Amino acid sequence: MMLPEPQTLIPCPYESTCSGCQLLALPYGEQVELKKNELRALFLSHNLKHPKDIQFLSQGAAYLRDRLDYSLQDGRLGLYGKNSREIVDIEVCAQLSPELQAWYTEFRKIKWPFTKGSIRLRVGPQGERGVWLDFANIDIKALLDEKEILKSLQSQAFVEIGQRRKVPVWNGSEYKLKDPELHVWFTTWMNEVPVNLYCHVASFTQPSLKANRLIADKISAWVHKYPNARMIEFGSGIGNLTLPALATAKSVLACEIDALSLEGLEKTVLMLPSDLKSLSEKLTIYRGDFQKKILQDFSQFDGVLANPPRSGLMGFLNPLEELSPSERPPFFIYMSCFPESMAVDAERLQSFGYKITELAIVDQFPQTAHYEVLALFQRK
Repeated sequence: MMLPEPQTLIPCPYESTCSGCQLLALPYGEQVELKKNELRALFLSHNLKHPKDIQFLSQGAAYLRDRLDYSLQDGRLGLYGKNSREIVDIEVCAQLSPELQAWYTEFRKIKWPFTKGSIRLRVGPQGERGVWLDFANIDIKALLDEKEILKSLQSQAFVEIGQRRKVPVWNGSEYKLKDPELHVWFTTWMNEVPVNLYCHVASFTQPSLKANRLIADKISAWVHKYPNARMIEFGSGIGNLTLPALATAKSVLACEIDALSLEGLEKTVLMLPSDLKSLSEKLTIYRGDFQKKILQDFSQFDGVLANPPRSGLMGFLNPLEELSPSERPPFFIYMSCFPESMAVDAERLQSFGYKITELAIVDQFPQTAHYEVLALFQRK
């Protein structure tokens, strides 16, 4: 992994109108320092002690995304304009991988019979194309009745429709919607072995296959510091962090609220390569709202792995507070794309006797103000 040249600038024809990339005018080297300094300032405002050196992990200054989320408005497909509620019609985007740009170019040829909606496009690990159409019910019905757009779309990609991720099926005379299907739309890593992750086009995943390798490798490296650790994970999702941890840990209890995500994780474990099958015996999957109530005894674990939503860990940390310092797990790995809530949780962890010993930014969103943070906390 090498950072691009510090003076790298990414050209974009929509720089003056699109709100998607806030840092396009800055050379990439300046973006790197800006993000590091913002994180330092945020942690300082919360009186958080952390390593002076913040690692910066990057797979490039652009062209990383294998998943996009755009809005449709009056025939325009793209993102909101600067200081505007109008969609900027975007033909090419420097955020997209070459494979996703090719898929998006084809997708843009469709003429939609309604005025607005949300669209997710994906390209899977082997180049598979997927689309999730999140439209109003009346527009979904119009699409099913019209037939031809769906027929054309399904000849190019796997299609999901609506919040329930239904799959349109042609029965010879009309379209019907059937239950969601799990397919391989993402990849994680167990040490040096790539592992297919089963999920839906609409599932939450990291945005970039290439950048995700950096995340998986960092999780693996930190868990390796504690061989045979008994771990509990909050927000396992489809298993993107679960499996890198499972490769080294003695056991992992994966906790998640979303049933569809856990269905994907269960299938992923079922379909593990033969030489990794035995690792599934170390995994326990548990469903519940762990921001509100956690039933597990944290003193039974050596490590915690957390990738919470934007709202942070909330009540998940309460059981830690009730334990004596010596009963608390020796280490805590925290990943977040919302540093503000992470800083609030880190304050509590610091008060429980934890110290940030390693801190990394994963630049999954170059050219934007957003970034992913990974932190290793160790008990004093």
